[in-house]
Amino acid sequence: MAGAVTLYTNPRFQKAIEKAVEDWAAADPARCAELAGCGTTSAGVLVPFFGQRYLVSHPDGRVETEPVAGEAAGQGKPAHVSIAILLLHYLLTADAAPTADRWATFRELPGGLFYAQAFAAHAEAPLAALIGGLADGVATDVVGGDPVGRRIQELREAGARIGGVALDLADAALRFQALPRVPVAVLLWKGDDEFPGQAGILFDASAHHYLPTEDLAGMGDWLAHQLARGR
Repeated sequence: MAGAVTLYTNPRFQKAIEKAVEDWAAADPARCAELAGCGTTSAGVLVPFFGQRYLVSHPDGRVETEPVAGEAAGQGKPAHVSIAILLLHYLLTADAAPTADRWATFRELPGGLFYAQAFAAHAEAPLAALIGGLADGVATDVVGGDPVGRRIQELREAGARIGGVALDLADAALRFQALPRVPVAVLLWKGDDEFPGQAGILFDASAHHYLPTEDLAGMGDWLAHQLARGR
C-alpha cells in the first residue's frame, strides 16, 4: 500500500479505506480529476463536497480539508473516514457521463431497491420527523402559529449553509451540488390532519456514473444529519 492507513474500529471502514487507497495509488490522478470535474494542484486533487473543498493527495490517499493559502499539504483537517472513502470512490468511479437533468428516487438507482428500506429509515424518515404534522391546519411558512412552517424554514437555512438553493417542488425543496457532477435534492411535504409530513432525497439519474449506490446512500445519510443538526 502506498501509505500508512489509520486503523478504524469499524471493520467495514477499515476494509473500504484500505481498498480505496490501494486503488487510488494505482490510478492516474490527473485523468481521474478530469473525469470527475475536479481541479488539481501539485499536492493532489481538489474535490468540492457540499461546498467544502478537500485535497486528495496521491499516491498516499490522504484526504483533508483544503489547506489555507500558504500552507503545505498535510496542514488541513483530516476528513472523517466515511468522507474520505466517498471522495476516493468518486474519483475512482467518475466517467464524465453528462448530467441527466432528471431526478431519480433512491430505489430507482442501480441496486437501490436493495438499500431502499434502510435509506428511507436512516435518511428520509428523520427529516420527515423534524417536520411533523401540520399545525392548526395552517399550511404557510414562518408565521406565529405555524411551528411546521418554522421547522421547514430552519431546514432551509441549514441547507443554505451547505450550498442548498431553493427548488420549486413540493412544499419546500433544496438542490445541492454535492460533488462537481452529482446534484442532489431534498423535498419536504407538510402533513395534515390525516397524514404526517414527508421527506424525500433525490439524485440526478446519472449519479451511478460517479458513485456506487452504497456511497450514495451514505451521502444521503450525511446530508440528512447535516440538515437536522444545523436547524
